[in-house]
Amino acid sequence: MTIPPPGEAQRGSILILGLPYFGRLLVRDLAALGWSARYIDHPGRHVGGWAKVASAATRADIVYLIGSRIDRGSPQDNLLRFRRKPVVIHWVGTDVQIAVDEHRRDNVALRIAERATHWCDAPWLVEELRTAGVRSEYVPLPIPVAESDPPPLPERFGVLLYYPVDRLARAVFDIDTMLRLPAAFPDVHFTLIPSPAETLPDPLPANLSARPWVDDMDPLYRETTALVRLTTHDGQSFMAAEALSRGRYVIWTHPMPGAIQAEGFEQVSEALRGLVERHRAGNLAVNADGRRSALERFGGGRPLAELDERFRAMLPG
Repeated sequence: MTIPPPGEAQRGSILILGLPYFGRLLVRDLAALGWSARYIDHPGRHVGGWAKVASAATRADIVYLIGSRIDRGSPQDNLLRFRRKPVVIHWVGTDVQIAVDEHRRDNVALRIAERATHWCDAPWLVEELRTAGVRSEYVPLPIPVAESDPPPLPERFGVLLYYPVDRLARAVFDIDTMLRLPAAFPDVHFTLIPSPAETLPDPLPANLSARPWVDDMDPLYRETTALVRLTTHDGQSFMAAEALSRGRYVIWTHPMPGAIQAEGFEQVSEALRGLVERHRAGNLAVNADGRRSALERFGGGRPLAELDERFRAMLPG
């Protein structure tokens, strides 16, 4: 349990469940605002672990799930069976796709759909979730964007690609287009993370380097001119916001102010070619519009302040 520093006003208690990366970040950030925040990892099949979750959920003023299931008999359904205090579900991407599939199978737990408060981390997910019978609002997740002056674009045009290692996560990524791009731009250097070369089809193009997980992304963003993220389904990409905040260009399947929306090899290669030609002509500056848009949405602690305000409104009295 994370306790607020001495002198901070106590807000209330929040139990955070779901995606570990977001959950652990928010424990720290909410505690700094005066919340008594706790994150518990998914217990898997461990009965004692679920008993721990149930006990913590009973005591917490608010239960906050980052990612969820919606099917009958799921742990979330069982949680809402006994809990009467606020439960918030923040939908973040593929979990919405799964919820829509469960709705097609007529397997939606009405307790989850009707009694929880539903937020989505990307605007387009609100409409997707509506097709599963769930009313939700767009509420951004806090993203640690770079607010200091952006570094200059690198002298060598560099493209950053993202392709996860997890087999299920890979299903929504257009790896065919990503692997065709280096051959179409032989003078451009491509970096793919976090899937090392042995997880990719042989042979890799000479101008593509595949790296495993990167802990410190800042040096990599300094080497990057454009981030290319190609997915058939997505929530708000942290990398897209991070890259834009550093004045980098973003080519993404989904719409985001300051980014270039494109999908498939033809559209993506056309968008990338336009940037490469401007680079070669010497007139490609940092992406000031993208940086401004990212900071307007995610900078200044605004998403965290919105979460704080929404959570405080849920407390009794």
